Amino acid sequence: MKALKYLAILIVALCAATSCSSDSDNDNGYEKVDTVLFQSFDGYIYVTSKYIPRTYYGKQAWLGVYNAGSEIVVKFSDPQWGNAIFTKAKVGTEISATGNITINYGNKVDTYGALLSGSTLKPVITIPTVMGGCTIEFFPGEPSMANVTAGEYKGTNTVTVGGAYDYTADITYTITANADSTINIEVPEYTLTGTIMGDLKLGAYTIENVAYDKGKDQFYQEYGKYGLSQEFTATQKGQVTMQGDYAFTDNSYIIVKRTVYGLQVENSFQLGKMPFPIVATFESTATAIPSGK
Repeated sequence: MKALKYLAILIVALCAATSCSSDSDNDNGYEKVDTVLFQSFDGYIYVTSKYIPRTYYGKQAWLGVYNAGSEIVVKFSDPQWGNAIFTKAKVGTEISATGNITINYGNKVDTYGALLSGSTLKPVITIPTVMGGCTIEFFPGEPSMANVTAGEYKGTNTVTVGGAYDYTADITYTITANADSTINIEVPEYTLTGTIMGDLKLGAYTIENVAYDKGKDQFYQEYGKYGLSQEFTATQKGQVTMQGDYAFTDNSYIIVKRTVYGLQVENSFQLGKMPFPIVATFESTATAIPSGK
């Protein structure tokens, strides 16, 4: 309902602006007339580029819709991604406009050409000459914890086998947000070398619809109840001693928490008829997602 209300207000505001007068031939005409703010929105953004996966970048973004004489003007600002202004915006169910954005890129504050497009419900800013092509998606309102947590996290996974032996591997967790505010957790394939069982390869799998526990400030699911399995291979001195796709036991669970540094994951599981538990504890050492605070 909030999204529909936002859409209705924005369309009404922009349609009102277009009815004021005809388009001006002066691209900078808005600088010479009084601007009238029809509506402004606080929101959050996702950023995508050639070098950044689609990533949540905090909830301090702002977007304003103005009438400036005969033009529709849209302004955008964000503490990390700068300030933009778009003139002569064309509006229907879709928005289109050209403009400029001023950001700190490569330790240098500069202004770059930008495009405004997308629907009135989800405006998108495209900056072709930054980071191999960069897009900023704007969403009005408060993000859910799923939105805040979504992204790719690189770090060290410490795996404890049987409660006694620790092994490590560098991995990347991928978290995606669902519309119902749950998350999907993509656990990657990784290898542990030199364990008491030899070299182990643990296959990739995805845990879906993991719900957020507000009281504990964490996502939690006992995923062993849902028929998931993992490919598991053990190799000793070049010989495969164990290989197969093994179901997780019912007591397998995962806990995901946002931290100041990124992400913390505790993944406790058993496979098939293996007599020992495996606990994988992950801490992100680098994250694609700033704190957003």
